[in-house]
Amino acid sequence: MDPKAFELSMEQQFEFQRLQYEFQDLDHNQVLNQLMEAAQQLMIKDNLIRDLLKKANL
Repeated sequence: MDPKAFELSMEQQFEFQRLQYEFQDLDHNQVLNQLMEAAQQLMIKDNLIRDLLKKANL
């Protein structure tokens, strides 16, 4: 696997910085809610990728 696959693109770096700035002013519970939502979205993404790979017979 290409080592660059583990690096963020310029757009992703910008989005990451934007999120850091946005989350600065959140309280603890708001940050936890955002974290749980992000974790759920990542799990759904994993499920979609797994399903697509299964359908592609890879």
